[in-house]
Amino acid sequence: MLRLSQAALSGMALAILSLGAAQAAEAVQPYRGALKCQARGMDDVWLDQRLACISPGQKFIVNAAGASGLPRDVAYVVNEAIYDKNFYLINDRKVRYYQSFLCVRNAPQGIRPLFLSGDLANALKLSNLDQKPDGVGPTSVNIAGGDRDGWEAMPCDPARHPLIVDYGTGMVVSVNPMALPGLKIYQLPYH
Repeated sequence: MLRLSQAALSGMALAILSLGAAQAAEAVQPYRGALKCQARGMDDVWLDQRLACISPGQKFIVNAAGASGLPRDVAYVVNEAIYDKNFYLINDRKVRYYQSFLCVRNAPQGIRPLFLSGDLANALKLSNLDQKPDGVGPTSVNIAGGDRDGWEAMPCDPARHPLIVDYGTGMVVSVNPMALPGLKIYQLPYH
């Protein structure tokens, strides 16, 4: 009887954990409005709303420069957490993830995601606290997928990736807001 009870409890616990994991990722609809770069309200700080900050031919790779290794095209999951002025996570303590938002052509295997995410935050003008709306403090931009891989080797396609840069030249190759409707965006609770 004791074994049956333990097995039943283990099965219930596994089912509850599976249910919690299945409900953890919350889908978010991509932005579909006019491109912007000015942050007048909290919603203006989300990555998918800031493509007007970047244009083809613009220098992008700065902090991530100098990496080595076999080059390949890589699509990255970029996550964003927005904090208030007191460094408390807002958005119901959820982090937002943008799957394949950024694709880097000729990305060397030794590229450091932390430096690449810093280059993205700088390009989107998210690093400057002076340009944030009232109530919004630091914005954390990282390369990581939360409950899935943070990157995938694949050809960079302007129809699929809203932002494409070339590591070899360090420049922005493509900015395509028309790719936003196909973008998978999800939120996960911050742990």
